Amino acid sequence: MLGRILNLSIFAVLIGAVACSKDSNFTGITEEGNSVAYDLWNGESGMARVNINGNSGYWFSVNDEDEESTSLIKFPTIEGDSLTSDNIESLVSHCGGLCGTVELGDEAVPSAGVGIALTEKDTTVDISKWDGICVSYESELSMEGVIGYKESAGSSNEMPSVNFDKTEKGAVAARCAKWADFKRTFSDSNTGIEASKNAKSIIFKFVGEAKQKGYFNIKGVSSYKHGVANLDSVEAVEPAKDEACLWNGTSSVPSNFAWEDTSGIKGGLWYSYNDRGENGNSLLYWSAEAPSYKNVIEWLTDKDLFEGGLSASVTLDKGNSTRAYAGIGFKMTVKDDVGDTTLVTADISDWGGLCVYYMAERNMRIVLAADSLEAENVLEAATVPTEKCFTWNDFSDSGLEKNATDVKFEVSSDENLYNQIKINIIAVGKYLVDGSCTVNTSKLSSF
Repeated sequence: MLGRILNLSIFAVLIGAVACSKDSNFTGITEEGNSVAYDLWNGESGMARVNINGNSGYWFSVNDEDEESTSLIKFPTIEGDSLTSDNIESLVSHCGGLCGTVELGDEAVPSAGVGIALTEKDTTVDISKWDGICVSYESELSMEGVIGYKESAGSSNEMPSVNFDKTEKGAVAARCAKWADFKRTFSDSNTGIEASKNAKSIIFKFVGEAKQKGYFNIKGVSSYKHGVANLDSVEAVEPAKDEACLWNGTSSVPSNFAWEDTSGIKGGLWYSYNDRGENGNSLLYWSAEAPSYKNVIEWLTDKDLFEGGLSASVTLDKGNSTRAYAGIGFKMTVKDDVGDTTLVTADISDWGGLCVYYMAERNMRIVLAADSLEAENVLEAATVPTEKCFTWNDFSDSGLEKNATDVKFEVSSDENLYNQIKINIIAVGKYLVDGSCTVNTSKLSSF
């Protein structure tokens, strides 16, 4: 299920916040100007400490220096770039919140941010009863909310997170996300709900492109339960990047199924195919040697194939066929909780389209199929990891997505091409304008 971030943009100065009520109907947010809407921290009041279940938490600063980058935050009243309990009061008084300018380093995915320490070192606190978190802020960069929890490693990239979009320039937004909206990038384990029961910190991490700069000001923080009450006209924000990602070959344990729902039912079984059913002689290789099989379709069950994406090579020989082709795809299948797999026709129209992360030495076809009917678009040749997204209308307006049977990624030619053509299907997701998957490039092999 796609998570939702509740969004309320408040222009100029934040004159109100989100109030509490028992009449929650999950259809919107109302602004009440309630000074106690922030049950955790209110920057306008000059609070330095954070109220954590009756105890005091404190703010700290973080960056990506563990990833060997140079990102930092410059605070207007602080020498250096470290936020401490000794220097935060002057900053909050100056900003009417917690403000600074983020300067991202030259790492591929740079970040820097601020966080709230919820407990003392080596201890945790159960904040699951908050239901989630609300934050009022302005930011010129996208911001991720991150839960630091008991078993998490040092890097915030491995912690459950949710995306809070950048705001309009000069505007403050109050946005809320439930713990269920927080997901780990490369694993389905330790979701936000689980992490909230053993939490150590809440981090607001600013992300963007290398060398990018941007101002931010966090004005107030509240628990979801306290901050969101009288919902009126919700502006639904797109699901967090990676929440829409169906399959990721750089995740910790990539599956041979393209997705899995919350009940554990899996769908979309991967396979390779070629033109041998039409008198062609094309082949798809998983190694330097020619495959021993000559099957038209080969179900992909060897889990080692999926590590770092479905990386293969293709040779095209049309034989007695009119064209040569070979590729990788997934069929709409359902594997239930007792292990039975069934081919199905699926309505995937609610995906909005497809995003694919890939590499290819030659243009590929991306194909949406409904049995024998096909619609296609082009994935241009790219020898570095590239993500491209298509709406269903980019394929066709005939509605094949309502009766889909296959999604395929194919190398083809009207001429014989005997030299091996390298391809890698790295990740596949539902359509989002800015892409739906984040890949771990350290797990990828270059062409």
